[in-house]
Amino acid sequence: MAPASVIRVGSTVLLRKSMIFVRRAIEDDAIGLLALRQIVFDETEFMLWEPAEFQDSVEDERRRIARLNASTNSACFVATDGSAVVGFLTAMGSPANRLRHSTTLALGVQRSHWSQGVGSALLAQALAWSQVAGLIRVELTVHTTNDRAVALYRRHGFEIEGTRRNSLLVNGRLVDEYLMSVVHAAQGRVCDGSYTATHRPG
Repeated sequence: MAPASVIRVGSTVLLRKSMIFVRRAIEDDAIGLLALRQIVFDETEFMLWEPAEFQDSVEDERRRIARLNASTNSACFVATDGSAVVGFLTAMGSPANRLRHSTTLALGVQRSHWSQGVGSALLAQALAWSQVAGLIRVELTVHTTNDRAVALYRRHGFEIEGTRRNSLLVNGRLVDEYLMSVVHAAQGRVCDGSYTATHRPG
């Protein structure tokens, strides 16, 4: 269920007390999304990429958005504040038949918009999409020391399945990650990738 601070309008989410919108990304978001990635990678060590090694171009980002949105078990969502992209969530699924029922999430929010419900709204939108798309398993990894993120994921129903020991090398130190997941009821689900706007405010 969406938090009380969130209004659902079709496939778009509007945060109360703000003009921040969460929606499915389109290819025209490439410039803003690329700029946000570079900001987020510089602001926190909790993301995968180091700032200097991320060298993607606008065209790379445009192709990534198109590729994710064309897949039955992948998607890309953005949070916008005015014309600026301030948050993103990518859901990355595998083309392998034995993994087509699942997707892996990656979430990033600009520090200036932390504690404003942006991450929560992105997660709510992604989980709603995953159910309508017929997916069964939604998973992610998170640093075991990232207490804020772990608490956020727990609020949205994610459970810790285990610890990936020495999973990352961050500034010369080894970091453990939790593997967390939400598992939807499997009965009657078909992973056909359909995503129909069925939500209404109220």
